[in-house]
Order: sequence, then structure tokens, then C-alpha cells
Amino acid sequence: MDFNWTSQRTSFSMDWGIYCESESKLSVVSSFFFIGAFLGLVSSTAIFDRFGRKNGAIAGNIIAGIATVVGTWAPSFEVMLAIRVLQGIGMFMNLTGIYCWVVEFSPTHLRGSLSALILIMWSLGYLVIVLIGYLIHSWKYIFLTTGTLNFLLIIPLLLYPISPRFALVRGREEEAKRILKAFSKVCNNEGALDMDRVDLSYTTKVQNYADQFKDFMKYPTLRKQTLLCFLCWFTVAFLFYGFDFGWGKISSNLYASYLLAALGKVFSFTITIPAGHFLGRKKSVQFFLVLGVIFFFLAMPDLQISEDWTLEFAACLVGSIVTSSAYAINYLYTSELAPTTHRGTVMSLSSSCARLGSFSGIYATLLYDITDRRVPLALFAGMTMTYVVAVSFLTDTTGKSIPETPQDVEIMAGKEKYHSVEHGTGKKRLESV
Repeated sequence: MDFNWTSQRTSFSMDWGIYCESESKLSVVSSFFFIGAFLGLVSSTAIFDRFGRKNGAIAGNIIAGIATVVGTWAPSFEVMLAIRVLQGIGMFMNLTGIYCWVVEFSPTHLRGSLSALILIMWSLGYLVIVLIGYLIHSWKYIFLTTGTLNFLLIIPLLLYPISPRFALVRGREEEAKRILKAFSKVCNNEGALDMDRVDLSYTTKVQNYADQFKDFMKYPTLRKQTLLCFLCWFTVAFLFYGFDFGWGKISSNLYASYLLAALGKVFSFTITIPAGHFLGRKKSVQFFLVLGVIFFFLAMPDLQISEDWTLEFAACLVGSIVTSSAYAINYLYTSELAPTTHRGTVMSLSSSCARLGSFSGIYATLLYDITDRRVPLALFAGMTMTYVVAVSFLTDTTGKSIPETPQDVEIMAGKEKYHSVEHGTGKKRLESV
């Protein structure tokens, strides 16, 4: 059957005839972004712990900005796939680098709040993208505008100093002192301004790529906790993308649905602040996961609440919030478990596992079409319980300074024999950064 339709807006799907039988190509475009994200995160393991979080974040922003601006003139579906790969590489390099950077700047008592704030700002950035899509009718100019924003956002990254923790483990003490002195001036901490009289206690650990990975074999707690983090990230991403959250159905207006989805994320990230304060890292993530299990089971009965709402739909929306909260705490928990010397690598590989989980979760939704919907919901509930068990084997980092080296990870886990390891010299240890 032939049909004609008009729209004031343009999209590459209309320009390239991607609809009806070829609509699956849109899913391929989305998938290639995550392929790029995976490649970017894996490659970041060789960047963040050697060249710094700042340089990695800037490089990611440049890659994403160039790819997005070039997308303005993408002539075909195949070229768009390449652009989406580059966007994924750049955007996740940028996000991971910035997150590690901020965590290392944050004092212990503020780290939970600042971690949530990063993800809240990410959600608000999503609102900006929705607004751009609403105001600009041509997809080409949407690409040009967002690409330009990427380059503008490099400016604050150029202004901020590197993490003093990273500077110290790389043996750059004078640079670390200059950064600490600058922060002391901002905080009016007159007693800390004379950094020449301060001896910083730290361990320099400058390694090549191969030696860094050997540490995972040498230090058992580092290895165990990293592998458990991989499992946690895979599982939470699987749940996040596999659970039928239903935000797209909450409004007949596409932009209103996106708006509500973003606000839902803001709420889910915000509630992690009081939860982390009262329950701590381990108990708060387990609390949200247990709530997730409850809502998985609540989504199973066929119950019509009103003309537009079913119990399944309501449970899915609330389940989306608690799963997002667990995802947010996952970021903070992993960054606090990993030592400064390996934090970039651990965060990058953990997030890579999340990309694999997101792929698997999306395909798991196909179970809704070939079996009873209670089967995938039971699968998700079982995976959530696996996640709860995995977290129980992790060290609780609440109120503790983040480790700087693999030895610190072992000491934090109560391994007494590592206390005898030489841990730097000097009179004053870096605890207040």
C-alpha cells in the first residue's frame, strides 16, 4: 500500500528511506554507538593510568566533537555507522576520564554527593539534547550544534589541573604541591599554603601496560574485587537495558516522554545521596537491588490499575528508578575500590563489561515475544540476586580514603602482611585531598 506523509522535521531515516521493512537499520545505528563505546573503553586502559584522566577526557571530547560535526554531512547509512562508532569511543572516554578525575579530587565526606552530582549533570545534559532536538528541525543542524557544544566543553577541561593523587603516584611531587597550594588558596586554608614545609607520604608507581596487569595476578584482593566489579557492571547494565521500563509509553508526545525519562534519572541519582549517607556504599546498593527484585515480581501479575495503567507498567517505571540508582552507586563503589594507580583501567574495563551487558539486555527483551513475559522477569530477578551476592564479597568503602596502590587495597581488606611493605617516606600523608 502506498502512502504519503509530510513533516516539518527531517531525519536521516527519512532522507535515506529507513522505514517499514528496513526499520531495523535504526537499531543497528544505535548498536554501533555501543560498539564504539566498548572499543573506546578498552583502549582507555592504556591512556588514563599513563597519560592522565584529564588528557584522556580531552581526547575523548575531541574525538566525539569531530565525529558529530562530520555527521552533519554524512552522505549515507554506512558513513553514519562509522560516525556512531567514533561518537561512542569519544563520549565514553570523556565520561570515564572526568569521573575518575572528580573522584580523586573529592574529599571522603563529599565523594558520595559529588559522584551523584556528576551523573545528575549528565541527565540534565540529556535534557539539553532533547531541547536541541525539539527546537532544531533538521537532523544535520542537530549534529552541527551538538558537535560544536562538544568543542566548547573542552574549555573547562583545559582550565582545571590534574588530580594531585595521580601526580604523586607518577612521581610528580612538585606539581602535586602546586595544585594543593592553589586549592588551599581557594579554600582560605592559610595553614596549608606553605607547601615547602610539607612532606607528602606517597608511593611512586610508574608502570608499563604489561606490569600494571601483572599486579592483578600479584594482589589477590585487587584481582577478586575487580572481577566482582566486572560481574556487577555486566549485570546492572543487563537489567537497565533489559527490563521493560516503559518510559516511551508514559506520554503520547515523544519529547514529553524523553523529558520524563531524564527527570526520572535525575531523581534516581539524587536519592543515592541520602541512601549512601545513612546506609553506606554496600548496604545502599543492596537495598536498591532488593527493591528491584520486588518490582520484578510485582510486574508479573495481570492487573489493570486504571484505564491507562497496569501493575506491570507502574512496577516497571519504579523498577527503572531503583535500577538506575544501583547503577549510580556502582560508579562510585568501583572507583573507591580501585587504587589510583589502576583506577582508570578498572573503571574502563568495568564499563566495558557494562556495554556487553547492555547488548545482552537488549536482546533479552526478545524473550517477551517468544515466551511468557514472566520468564524474562524471573530471569532479571535471578540476575539481580546474583548481583546482591556479588556485592556482599566486596569491601565496604564508606568513610574510607580511596586506596593509592594495590598494597593499600590489600590493607583495606585487612591483609596484615601488607602493612610491612614500604609505603613511601615523609611526615605527612595525603589524606585530605
